[in-house]
Amino acid sequence: MDLATLYAEHICHVQGVYERALEDLAKEARAPNIDAALIHSGSEGVYFADDRHVPFEAFGHFLHWLPVARPDQMILAQPGQRPKYFQVVPPDFWYEQTVEIEDWWARHFDIVKLESPGQVIDHLPETRRVAFLGENLGFASDIGLPAYLHNEIHLKNYLDFHRGIKTPYETAQIREANRLALVSHEAAERAFHERGSEWDIHQAYLSANQMIEHDSPYANIVALDRKAAVLHYQFKRRESGKDSQVLLIDAGCRVRGYCSDITRTYARDSVHPVFLSLLAKMDERQQAMCAMVKPGIPYADIHQAAHDAVLDLLLEHEIVHGDRETLEAQKVSKLFFPHGIGHLLGLQVHDVGGYFKDETGALAPPPEEHKTLRLNRKMLEGMVFTVEPGLYFIPVLLDPERESEKGKRLNWSLIDALTPYGGIRIEDNILVTANGQDNLTRHPAASA
Repeated sequence: MDLATLYAEHICHVQGVYERALEDLAKEARAPNIDAALIHSGSEGVYFADDRHVPFEAFGHFLHWLPVARPDQMILAQPGQRPKYFQVVPPDFWYEQTVEIEDWWARHFDIVKLESPGQVIDHLPETRRVAFLGENLGFASDIGLPAYLHNEIHLKNYLDFHRGIKTPYETAQIREANRLALVSHEAAERAFHERGSEWDIHQAYLSANQMIEHDSPYANIVALDRKAAVLHYQFKRRESGKDSQVLLIDAGCRVRGYCSDITRTYARDSVHPVFLSLLAKMDERQQAMCAMVKPGIPYADIHQAAHDAVLDLLLEHEIVHGDRETLEAQKVSKLFFPHGIGHLLGLQVHDVGGYFKDETGALAPPPEEHKTLRLNRKMLEGMVFTVEPGLYFIPVLLDPERESEKGKRLNWSLIDALTPYGGIRIEDNILVTANGQDNLTRHPAASA
């Protein structure tokens, strides 16, 4: 289907979710009667003691309706009525304020043009029983919306839960974000093989899709050698990469608000042969984990499979030794794989609703032994999430074990030889289908 058709179905779905939410919450007396919801995109801010603006990011629940990432825009959702889009365009000659209207989405809204956000007060239901969704609660109070309906928790939980299931329109955007990101990843790999610095590789990634940094859905992780063991490594060293041996790059793209999140690890032929073998076999194991995905399976099962795979690789390559049962009891794999296997993906890189059992907001926190897991729901058709196993040599985790009982089972001479290479992470974006899965990273669409 074309973009306009996909979006028409999507907006009908979103309207239905809001209507059911307000109806169900009233029926079950879990929230006060709410006549409508006002979803605010967010407001611009400045850095402390400065007049420079903080880069603006629109609120996810606003973007769920409308791909307009501009401040102080609003949607009014009322049961049985077309949604209203309050398009705020201040008269301003300092900054560009134009909001482009595209017919494929605009035809689904009653568009009300305003010059300032406060003018919306004249267009709200007279009862003022309007739930406000957004960060700027001062603005919500200024326009007379009651504090008890600011980000009303039952409504927000309901909406967060349902964002976990993507419409075909949403998955099409994530596919395209994957396709674009793969183009940039190829450019980054070339820059690595050309001995570029982290900064060079980062610039190659951005240039491949004519991006600026703020276009990225998150700060690119571009880590050479030891820095690959820093899970959220945030810098871009300009020193020459001529002697580098390993690149770990974790970077995505964004299309109409929807994110991709892809990690690849590359190594030169000159690295330690054990590291080369670990890299090749981790890719095989990662694909096996992706193939596990199907509706009804707990996501935590994939996380456990990742720990099993990491322990297999550690034993196979004689990085650890001893009987498997003891190694499992000592949680040795967590020394080398300390993060969760992935997270929901959508309008946010770490999308909302990962710990909800159901739409009531009842929690399903991660199991005690896997506290870093960001998603603990059963897989359902339409979910999109990442599968990103890793195996790292992190001194801050390993060094304290050198004299411990657990440490006696570690091959320290080999660990010390592999530590300069940092680590390995491989990450794909997976859509749960009716019968299994669709790897949006390995099989992206031509264009959305």
